Amino acid sequence: MQRYLSYAGVFATLVLLQIFLIDNITLSVYFHPLVYAAFIILLPLDTKPVWVLLLSAAMGLTIDVLTGMGGLNVIAATAAGFMRPLIVTLTCGRASGPDDAVPALYRLTQKNLAWYMAGMILLHSSIYFLLESLSLRHLPHALLRLALSDIATAVFVWYFIKLFIEKILNK
Repeated sequence: MQRYLSYAGVFATLVLLQIFLIDNITLSVYFHPLVYAAFIILLPLDTKPVWVLLLSAAMGLTIDVLTGMGGLNVIAATAAGFMRPLIVTLTCGRASGPDDAVPALYRLTQKNLAWYMAGMILLHSSIYFLLESLSLRHLPHALLRLALSDIATAVFVWYFIKLFIEKILNK
Protein backbone atom coordinates (compact mmCIF):
# COMPACT_ATOMS: atom_id res chain seq x y z
CA MET A 1 0.00 0.00 0.00
CA GLN A 2 2.86 2.37 0.79
CA ARG A 3 4.27 1.74 -2.69
CA TYR A 4 1.04 2.91 -4.31
CA LEU A 5 0.93 5.99 -2.08
CA SER A 6 4.51 6.81 -3.07
CA TYR A 7 3.64 6.68 -6.75
CA ALA A 8 0.46 8.70 -6.19
CA GLY A 9 2.62 11.31 -4.47
CA VAL A 10 5.05 11.31 -7.39
CA PHE A 11 2.10 11.72 -9.80
CA ALA A 12 0.75 14.71 -7.87
CA THR A 13 4.20 16.26 -7.39
CA LEU A 14 5.07 16.07 -11.07
CA VAL A 15 1.69 17.43 -12.16
CA LEU A 16 2.03 20.37 -9.78
CA LEU A 17 5.64 21.00 -10.83
CA GLN A 18 4.73 20.92 -14.52
CA ILE A 19 1.63 23.09 -14.21
CA PHE A 20 2.64 25.68 -11.65
CA LEU A 21 6.40 25.94 -12.05
CA ILE A 22 7.76 24.67 -15.36
CA ASP A 23 4.93 25.96 -17.56
CA ASN A 24 5.24 29.41 -15.97
CA ILE A 25 8.98 29.76 -16.56
CA THR A 26 9.54 31.66 -19.78
CA LEU A 27 13.25 31.70 -20.53
CA SER A 28 12.93 31.10 -24.24
CA VAL A 29 10.51 29.76 -26.81
CA TYR A 30 12.94 26.85 -27.23
CA PHE A 31 12.95 25.91 -23.55
CA HIS A 32 9.94 23.80 -22.56
CA PRO A 33 10.90 20.85 -20.33
CA LEU A 34 8.30 18.10 -20.03
CA VAL A 35 9.15 16.90 -16.54
CA TYR A 36 5.95 14.92 -16.05
CA ALA A 37 7.51 12.21 -18.23
CA ALA A 38 9.50 11.25 -15.12
CA PHE A 39 6.37 9.50 -13.84
CA ILE A 40 6.38 7.08 -16.76
CA ILE A 41 10.10 6.51 -16.30
CA LEU A 42 9.74 5.92 -12.55
CA LEU A 43 7.02 3.29 -12.81
CA PRO A 44 8.37 -0.10 -11.73
CA LEU A 45 9.95 -1.88 -14.68
CA ASP A 46 7.90 -5.02 -14.01
CA THR A 47 4.57 -3.16 -14.23
CA LYS A 48 2.15 -4.82 -16.63
CA PRO A 49 2.00 -2.94 -19.96
CA VAL A 50 -1.73 -2.29 -19.67
CA TRP A 51 -1.17 -0.46 -16.36
CA VAL A 52 1.69 1.53 -17.85
CA LEU A 53 -0.60 2.58 -20.70
CA LEU A 54 -3.45 3.53 -18.37
CA LEU A 55 -1.22 5.45 -15.97
CA SER A 56 0.58 7.20 -18.83
CA ALA A 57 -2.73 8.22 -20.38
CA ALA A 58 -3.97 9.43 -16.98
CA MET A 59 -0.86 11.58 -16.56
CA GLY A 60 -1.22 13.05 -20.04
CA LEU A 61 -4.93 13.65 -19.59
CA THR A 62 -4.37 15.38 -16.25
CA ILE A 63 -1.79 17.71 -17.77
CA ASP A 64 -4.04 18.39 -20.78
CA VAL A 65 -7.07 19.18 -18.65
CA LEU A 66 -5.13 21.49 -16.34
CA THR A 67 -3.35 23.34 -19.16
CA GLY A 68 -6.20 23.42 -21.67
CA MET A 69 -4.24 21.53 -24.33
CA GLY A 70 -6.11 19.59 -26.97
CA GLY A 71 -4.80 16.11 -26.24
CA LEU A 72 -1.15 16.55 -27.18
CA ASN A 73 0.12 15.38 -23.79
CA VAL A 74 -2.18 12.35 -23.82
CA ILE A 75 -0.86 11.28 -27.21
CA ALA A 76 2.80 11.75 -26.27
CA ALA A 77 2.48 10.13 -22.83
CA THR A 78 0.44 7.17 -24.07
CA ALA A 79 2.85 6.56 -26.95
CA ALA A 80 5.78 6.68 -24.52
CA GLY A 81 3.96 4.24 -22.23
CA PHE A 82 3.28 1.95 -25.18
CA MET A 83 6.91 1.95 -26.32
CA ARG A 84 8.31 1.64 -22.78
CA PRO A 85 8.72 -2.17 -22.78
CA LEU A 86 10.77 -1.93 -25.98
CA ILE A 87 12.97 0.83 -24.58
CA VAL A 88 13.45 -1.11 -21.34
CA THR A 89 14.51 -4.18 -23.30
CA LEU A 90 16.84 -2.21 -25.57
CA THR A 91 18.52 -0.20 -22.82
CA CYS A 92 18.42 -2.48 -19.79
CA GLY A 93 18.11 -5.93 -21.25
CA ARG A 94 16.69 -8.79 -19.25
CA ALA A 95 17.96 -10.06 -15.96
CA SER A 96 19.95 -13.26 -16.14
CA GLY A 97 17.85 -15.02 -13.57
CA PRO A 98 15.76 -18.17 -13.73
CA ASP A 99 12.55 -16.24 -14.39
CA ASP A 100 14.13 -13.85 -16.95
CA ALA A 101 12.52 -10.89 -15.22
CA VAL A 102 13.01 -7.23 -16.00
CA PRO A 103 15.40 -5.68 -13.46
CA ALA A 104 14.21 -3.22 -10.84
CA LEU A 105 14.88 0.49 -11.42
CA TYR A 106 17.05 0.85 -8.32
CA ARG A 107 19.26 -2.07 -9.41
CA LEU A 108 20.15 -0.57 -12.77
CA THR A 109 23.67 0.66 -13.33
CA GLN A 110 24.14 4.41 -13.82
CA LYS A 111 24.81 3.81 -17.50
CA ASN A 112 21.68 1.71 -18.09
CA LEU A 113 19.54 4.13 -16.09
CA ALA A 114 20.87 7.06 -18.12
CA TRP A 115 20.20 5.29 -21.44
CA TYR A 116 16.72 4.25 -20.33
CA MET A 117 15.90 7.75 -19.15
CA ALA A 118 17.31 9.38 -22.30
CA GLY A 119 15.41 7.00 -24.57
CA MET A 120 12.12 7.63 -22.80
CA ILE A 121 12.59 11.41 -22.75
CA LEU A 122 13.63 11.51 -26.40
CA LEU A 123 10.66 9.40 -27.48
CA HIS A 124 8.13 11.35 -25.43
CA SER A 125 9.34 14.81 -26.38
CA SER A 126 9.86 13.89 -30.05
CA ILE A 127 6.22 12.94 -30.33
CA TYR A 128 5.15 16.03 -28.39
CA PHE A 129 7.18 18.62 -30.30
CA LEU A 130 6.72 17.10 -33.76
CA LEU A 131 2.96 16.91 -33.29
CA GLU A 132 2.96 20.41 -31.88
CA SER A 133 4.66 21.84 -34.97
CA LEU A 134 2.63 19.60 -37.33
CA SER A 135 4.51 20.89 -40.36
CA LEU A 136 7.74 20.08 -42.13
CA ARG A 137 8.25 23.80 -42.66
CA HIS A 138 8.81 24.18 -38.93
CA LEU A 139 11.01 21.10 -38.60
CA PRO A 140 14.27 22.97 -37.79
CA HIS A 141 12.46 24.99 -35.14
CA ALA A 142 10.92 21.81 -33.68
CA LEU A 143 14.27 19.99 -33.66
CA LEU A 144 16.03 22.87 -31.89
CA ARG A 145 13.23 23.05 -29.37
CA LEU A 146 13.41 19.27 -28.95
CA ALA A 147 17.17 19.32 -28.31
CA LEU A 148 17.17 22.17 -25.79
CA SER A 149 14.09 20.96 -23.95
CA ASP A 150 15.41 17.39 -23.81
CA ILE A 151 18.63 18.52 -22.16
CA ALA A 152 16.72 20.49 -19.53
CA THR A 153 14.25 17.65 -19.01
CA ALA A 154 17.02 15.07 -18.69
CA VAL A 155 18.85 17.09 -16.03
CA PHE A 156 15.70 17.57 -13.98
CA VAL A 157 14.51 13.98 -14.38
CA TRP A 158 17.95 12.57 -13.51
CA TYR A 159 17.97 14.36 -10.16
CA PHE A 160 14.32 13.57 -9.52
CA ILE A 161 14.93 9.87 -10.18
CA LYS A 162 17.99 9.83 -7.94
CA LEU A 163 16.04 11.54 -5.16
CA PHE A 164 13.12 9.13 -5.57
CA ILE A 165 15.28 6.01 -5.62
CA GLU A 166 17.53 7.02 -2.74
CA LYS A 167 15.02 8.69 -0.43
CA ILE A 168 11.74 6.92 -1.09
CA LEU A 169 12.46 3.42 -2.39
CA ASN A 170 15.31 2.72 0.00
CA LYS A 171 13.37 3.35 3.22
